[in-house]
Amino acid sequence: RLKPKPKIPPHVIALDALEKLRINKLWQSGKIKEYHTEITDIIRVYIHERFGIDAMEMTTDEILASFNKKNDEVDDGLKNKLKQTLMLADLVKFAKEKPLPLENDKSLNNSIDFVKETIRKIENNTEGNNRETERRRD
Repeated sequence: RLKPKPKIPPHVIALDALEKLRINKLWQSGKIKEYHTEITDIIRVYIHERFGIDAMEMTTDEILASFNKKNDEVDDGLKNKLKQTLMLADLVKFAKEKPLPLENDKSLNNSIDFVKETIRKIENNTEGNNRETERRRD
C-alpha cells in the first residue's frame, strides 16, 4: 500500500522559493518590479498557509492589521520587517519607486527572517515525536 506523500511545510516551500529568487538575481538584471512581486507573493502564500490569513486577497494594510489583531506569535520586530518589505514592494509596483540595492537585499533578508522566526513550534515537536514512534516500532 502506498503511503500518501507528506505535506511539505509552508516554511520549507517559502524558504526554497526565496533562495531560488536570490539565485535568479532578478533585481540585479533590472527586473525590480518582478523581484518585489515574487517576494510578496511568496510571503503572502506563506502567511496564508502558516497563519490562515487570506493574504493573497488583502492589501498590505489589511495584512498588517490582521497581525495586529490576532497574532501574539509575531513580535513587533518581525511585524516591522514584514511591513518594510510589503510597503517597499507596493512603492515599486504602484509608484515606480527605484529602491537602492541595499533595500532590495533587505526585502529578501527580511522575508527570510520572517519565515524562519515564525516556523511553527508544533511542527518541530511533531517531527521529534515521529522519530520516537519509529524507534519504538523497530
